[in-house]
Amino acid sequence: MSAESSGPEPGPLCPEHGQALSWFCCSERRPVCAACTGLGGRCRGHRVRRAEERAEELRNKIVDQCERLQFQSASITKYVAEVLPGKNQGAVSTASAARELVIQRLGLVRSLCESEEQRLLERVHGEEERAHQSILTQRVHWTEALQKLDTIRTSLVDMLTHLDDLQLIQKEQEIFERTEEAEGILDPQESDKLNFNEKCIRSSLLTQLWVTAVLGSLSGTEDVRIDERTVSPFLQLSDDRRTLTFNAKKSKSCADGPERFDHWPNALAATSFQAGLHTWMVNVQNSCAYKALCVRVAGTSSQQKILE
Repeated sequence: MSAESSGPEPGPLCPEHGQALSWFCCSERRPVCAACTGLGGRCRGHRVRRAEERAEELRNKIVDQCERLQFQSASITKYVAEVLPGKNQGAVSTASAARELVIQRLGLVRSLCESEEQRLLERVHGEEERAHQSILTQRVHWTEALQKLDTIRTSLVDMLTHLDDLQLIQKEQEIFERTEEAEGILDPQESDKLNFNEKCIRSSLLTQLWVTAVLGSLSGTEDVRIDERTVSPFLQLSDDRRTLTFNAKKSKSCADGPERFDHWPNALAATSFQAGLHTWMVNVQNSCAYKALCVRVAGTSSQQKILE
């Protein structure tokens, strides 16, 4: 019984020349045979390498890549095992401190608001009592004045109807005194002391909180665009029609029109608002030459001036 020796199985052959693919064409990035690189071959003149050299190079690259992947895996494992737990604990601690800070700050604000509320309500009550007392005092005063005028009038009418000429002449001094006494009672005059003074509720804290609340509720609710036909020559309008920049020198490129502000650096919004209070942020830098303008809209057709 004889045994035939078996060698390695032949690899794929070149479909064009039927030879072993023992070379690698670097230009076409594919394995080729020796005939492909020779005269008349399609890879003549190309940069070629032995297939085993290219394979060894790839094996080295795979080894290097596996090492990098191993290092990357180790780094990720360490990050998950060591860094993330610390981050989680840090987030828990920071969140706890943030909660305490929120509670502390809001507690302070709440305490200040409660104190300010009590102070302002006491001032309102005091002002109400003052106005009420002034009104009562006036009521007593004018009631007495009415009684006095009625007494004087009754006395004068009695003299007029019951005294003869001689008696009336003899009462001349008394008539003069009664008349003078009546003239001393002046007509009532309007007085601020009788009105409730709304200035009693003035509070910088309340104003700041109110403004903050109003601006916060209005933030981003309106998409304001500027009507370029109304822009003053002293203003430059941005491409998105939302920003105006002041220019000290009058622009000559603006076409004249009945809608355009030609003297003051003003502009109008392109659309009107239905109702409510609307605000704009104006950066005046170091200039003092500006006026704050607040527009409360009541109608539906008028455009609103937004910079003056």
